[in-house]
Amino acid sequence: MRVIVCVDDNGGMLFNHRRQSRDRVLCERVLQMADERDCSVYMNTYSAKIFQEDNRIAVSENYLEEAGVQDLCFVEKEPLATYFDKIDECIVFKWNRVYPADQHLDIDISKMTKVQEEEFVGFSHEKITMEVYER
Repeated sequence: MRVIVCVDDNGGMLFNHRRQSRDRVLCERVLQMADERDCSVYMNTYSAKIFQEDNRIAVSENYLEEAGVQDLCFVEKEPLATYFDKIDECIVFKWNRVYPADQHLDIDISKMTKVQEEEFVGFSHEKITMEVYER
């Protein structure tokens, strides 16, 4: 399984059941990654709302079970601890700021190996950091 998450500097993902932030350039990057890897991006209905309709996106409330091994899973709300042993790659987009959060990334990515780090300018964020971790 290959997952994509967006976090603040404290690992926060959600506040009061809502995403902390979003950025259209980041969404474009996710779809570009799907093209480069020749795969689909699986996500739930909540996450699909920030993407334009696209044939690379597969929407399902059970997407973490339905995605293929090579597919990407864009995760905003679901806890990942129960899936940790199945995660071969974790792509972490960092907002590089602290937002209010009451739900945090619940896996320890330090148990994986960082293989890539890249910074880019978003639409509403002057710096977004992408880190790629592999098992």
